[in-house]
Order: sequence, then C-alpha cells, then structure tokens
Amino acid sequence: MEQVANQFLQAQHGQDGYGYQLKLQARKPAMPACGQPLQASWPAGNARPQQSVLLTCVEQGWSLSLPVLASELQMVLVTTRLMRAGEVLEADDIKLAPVNNRSQLNQGIRDQKLLLGQMVRSTLPPGTMLTASQVRSPFVVKMNQPLKLQIRGDGFAVSSDATALGNAAAGERVNVRVTNGKVISALVEADGSVSVQMP
Repeated sequence: MEQVANQFLQAQHGQDGYGYQLKLQARKPAMPACGQPLQASWPAGNARPQQSVLLTCVEQGWSLSLPVLASELQMVLVTTRLMRAGEVLEADDIKLAPVNNRSQLNQGIRDQKLLLGQMVRSTLPPGTMLTASQVRSPFVVKMNQPLKLQIRGDGFAVSSDATALGNAAAGERVNVRVTNGKVISALVEADGSVSVQMP
C-alpha cells in the first residue's frame, strides 16, 4: 500500500505547489488483500495543501486514507513544449515547476499574466525556466508589411500607404518607406497601423 501511495505522491510532486510524503504511522492499518492494483487519488474536494492520500480497492470495495506531510515548494514557470523564436506564449505552453536553486528562483517568473501573450525571443526546449529577458511584446508590424500611415498635426490628419522596414511591437518605433520613397520613423499603434506626429 505504501509503495502505491509513494508512487502517486512522486507523480503529483509540485503539481499544486507542494511536495508530499507519507506520515509515519506507529501502527500500520490491516486491510483485506486486493486482487487488483490499488488506485491512489486525492480525496474529494480541492484542499491545498492535501492532508491525506486515498487508496481504493475497487474489487473489494474498500478505501483507506493515509495521512501525508506537505511542504511548500519554490515554483517558477517553465515551457511545456518546444517554443520556437517568434512564437507567442499561451496557457498550455507554460506550467509551474519546482526549483531548488535560489538564484534561479530570483530570475524566474511565477505570475502567468506576465508571460501570456508574450513572444519568445529565441528557441526554448521543453522545461526551460522562463525569465523576463527571454520574452518580449509580440510584433504587430513585420518587415516588408504594407501599412496605413497616419500623419497627424495641429488640426489635420492625413492617411498614406507605407511599407515597414523592420519588426516592431505596439508602442515601439519603426522605420517605414512612404510612397515617394522617403524613409521616416513612425510609432506603431495597437491595431497595426503607424503614425507620425507633426510639430
């Protein structure tokens, strides 16, 4: 029974931010032999941390609750799959994983909100700890992309076509070539257009 419980606890290690081990019991419970492999699970409910692990013998119809000790783990977000440079992080691409190294903990990120929707700068293998330097805002303008350029001034606004000469995220500046061939620096808007503010 203990072997089944320990295997389950090892498999669950860090899933909810805790590590678990069985509490030592002075007297081991005596249960009828089970002709099938025991099934281990957490008790019903969503307690954190868990207080016990539940062993069930479906064949005999009995269940046994074994007490566990919980220890909070230091967790950071890591990749769940190979992420290629330029890909945008989604919820399924990251998970919390425990770290033992304090310097890693200081560099790592725990809050998913800081990563979701961000673009990875370089290719990252599965299980890579994510840091702020590995991600950036996604490009809304890309090299050679046709753009709408808004030229604004005091009391006027003019729209023109332009071509991006680089990649940039919203709020960043990018060089664009306008229809007469002139190159100017413009501000990237959230909708993918660019703008120039005239004095």
